[in-house]
Amino acid sequence: MASSFARSAESPLAAFQFPEMYNFPPFFTRQPNEATWREQRRQWCELILAYYKHNRLYSLSLAEAVTEPPFTNRQIHRSLRVDVLRELVEELVKQGNAVWTGAKNTKDSCLVFWRKPDVWASMIHQWANERGMFNTVLTLFELTNGDDTVGQEFHNLDAATLRRALDVLQSQGKAQLFVGTSDEDMGVKFFT
Repeated sequence: MASSFARSAESPLAAFQFPEMYNFPPFFTRQPNEATWREQRRQWCELILAYYKHNRLYSLSLAEAVTEPPFTNRQIHRSLRVDVLRELVEELVKQGNAVWTGAKNTKDSCLVFWRKPDVWASMIHQWANERGMFNTVLTLFELTNGDDTVGQEFHNLDAATLRRALDVLQSQGKAQLFVGTSDEDMGVKFFT
């Protein structure tokens, strides 16, 4: 799996603005009161999605992630424990904003969907419609890295996330996938 902090080859991003809570040491410790934990979990899920969107990150390896922001705050010398991060990812999975990708039952890595696959699917299909790309076969590489998609939100989209979005379109009868020798060689044909 690619590094959990691999960034797209686009221009450098402005610094992420962490919420005030990020500098509050108890934020990095699972709170025992259920109502407090529910609120803490909500805030963490929002932070994870915002951070991953800002940095265009898609995959998360729990063991690696707890050593880097947003799961570590070096200014206050705090880090989230792996078991707490696992609980947070479980919440993201319940919300449809993540899916486990590690070996069965290990729950050590996941894809993070800061934009859900059905939303990506809609954006991609709209682009295909606007560009008159219906009934035209494109490789997945062309779709995410081609000149025609520069400036589109899905330009440089992670391959695994793209596949999930295209699976949505295929299930809706709006696309057909063609197998290639690799993910980049795979093709897709869009329909109205």
